[in-house]
Amino acid sequence: MADINSIDDILNSDPFRLLNTNTEEDIHTLVNVPKIDKNRADPDFVAKREKFDDFEKYEPLLVQCQKDLREGKRKIVPSIESRLAIGTFCVLDGVLLYIANIEKPYRGNSGKINRRTTLIFENGTKSNMLLRSLGKRLQASGNMVTELDSDRVDNLFNVAEEDNKNGFIYILKSLSSDDKIATKRNLYKIGFSTTAVETRIKNAKLDPTYLMADVQIVASFEVYNVNPHKLEQLIHKFFANSCLDVDIVDEKGSVHKPREWFVAPLDVIEEAIVLIGNGNIVEYYYDDIQELISLKERLRT
Repeated sequence: MADINSIDDILNSDPFRLLNTNTEEDIHTLVNVPKIDKNRADPDFVAKREKFDDFEKYEPLLVQCQKDLREGKRKIVPSIESRLAIGTFCVLDGVLLYIANIEKPYRGNSGKINRRTTLIFENGTKSNMLLRSLGKRLQASGNMVTELDSDRVDNLFNVAEEDNKNGFIYILKSLSSDDKIATKRNLYKIGFSTTAVETRIKNAKLDPTYLMADVQIVASFEVYNVNPHKLEQLIHKFFANSCLDVDIVDEKGSVHKPREWFVAPLDVIEEAIVLIGNGNIVEYYYDDIQELISLKERLRT
């Protein structure tokens, strides 16, 4: 730095250009700050409750639900996101709501699959909150309402006051260094365990089911009153077209073909688990070319 011995030296030494009046830039000009991309998509708007003009169409349903609760025909139970479906009643922040509609899945700005809902509240308001957001809100400050016994169907999961956790759906990623495994993008194992997943994978590197390598737990979901055989059959059938086709040789030289490893993006697998949980999986299929869950075309009459 040059020696400063006078006012002129100070004026001539302006490393930050604060005193430079011979330029169009001034102290109000932002430097080294990223410009806003006006073409970037706006973030998903925050759903707000608004007055519902057609509330009288749904009011009888909400009144009847309150009556059923008083008479013990329905119960308030902890919320399970995978069970949120059209026709479900919930209690959010002390207010009863009815899920009137759940739109088709779409990819939001984050790239994750989500669905917009139509929620009718007992105070005459409505909201189009995202399904994932509703699930999180209910976990934090809400509950679900059980179905009437007469309305129950033989779904994979049935919510009841006496529900017991009996296992986990888990998603694993292989840590194998084998090229035919390590080079596979979006390769995950999807399975069910009645014990803690950490215990289940303890000896993964000695088990051909786990590709004779250690694995990383990516996600696990608690399940209630589940039929494990039906659950695994549904998952395997849904992702059948993307099942890993590879031979694995164990320590004894025997050849195995593991059938629980699938090539599919993680958010797609999570969406499939939600669809399985709420019983809507039969309306969709997995497009292994585009790596998307798509709605089946209905037969035209």
